[in-house]
Amino acid sequence: MTVDGVRIPCVVREKLYGPVRVLEEQLLNTLSTSSGAVNDAFQSRRLLVSKYLTASEAADLTCAAATKYGPFTCKDLVVDVDEFLELFRYLKSLLAGTAAMPITGGWVQINNR
Repeated sequence: MTVDGVRIPCVVREKLYGPVRVLEEQLLNTLSTSSGAVNDAFQSRRLLVSKYLTASEAADLTCAAATKYGPFTCKDLVVDVDEFLELFRYLKSLLAGTAAMPITGGWVQINNR
């Protein structure tokens, strides 16, 4: 899957799931999040639920994307890509001053991961 020109490796469960560290490093970190409105948007939204990779999923992601993102392990987290994209697009529109759609998701970072 490609988002804003960034290739995001995914695993398939009941839906597509993307690695949290890739989504943070490659997409969220590109946004200027110093805005108080962005902080408010994060605090007033339902959390995105992350899940750990299985050993086989970690091996598959490592084979598919290790040269760009390094190896993946069972300690890596993934989130539903559709839910993340809804949040990401909302944040981009908020920073551009065009936010109009309500959103029902948020982003959480625990223990700096």
